[in-house]
Amino acid sequence: MFLICSGFFSGRATLIHRLIVKPQSTLSIEGKTNISSFTCAIRQYCGADTLVLHEGGKSVRPVFVKGAVGLDASSFDCGMSMITADFRKTIRASEFPQIIIDFISFERTPTYGKGEERFNGVLKISLTGVSRLFEIPCVISARSDGSIHLTGGRNLTFSDFKLTPPTRMMGSVRVQEELFVRFHLVLKLDPDG
Repeated sequence: MFLICSGFFSGRATLIHRLIVKPQSTLSIEGKTNISSFTCAIRQYCGADTLVLHEGGKSVRPVFVKGAVGLDASSFDCGMSMITADFRKTIRASEFPQIIIDFISFERTPTYGKGEERFNGVLKISLTGVSRLFEIPCVISARSDGSIHLTGGRNLTFSDFKLTPPTRMMGSVRVQEELFVRFHLVLKLDPDG
């Protein structure tokens, strides 16, 4: 059962969903240069975060009272060491070691049933000390092994985070401004919730 316990939140009875973020969770950023495309990814989550979603009833949008997932910026791998080094330098991974994806709210409460549920979520992404709110299309599905998969993605730009796209070879190779950011969280119901 995914509705763990009840309590009171803003004077209303509230159902609480506690979901542990598992190591299989990933984040990828896809981009293009004037020559080819590339993908930089964090292929394994190394943190210990738990998402806590409060569900307040039919007319109340579910909100996260704890929704931050911290990712190690220096874990990005672009498949080629030169591109990886440029990308980590561009996002200033040594100065800002954490990328934070903070789940704020969902359009509606997931039922965690069979099949996929599609809805919009509001997320705050913090990168290089800049935080921006985005509405992101999300998909959630429950699997037979008890895991819950939450995926989403959207187009962003370097300038959203006050960054300049990297260049190489005296400007002859230029990374385009637009990126596609995709997350895939593997979640597990907190048995101690």
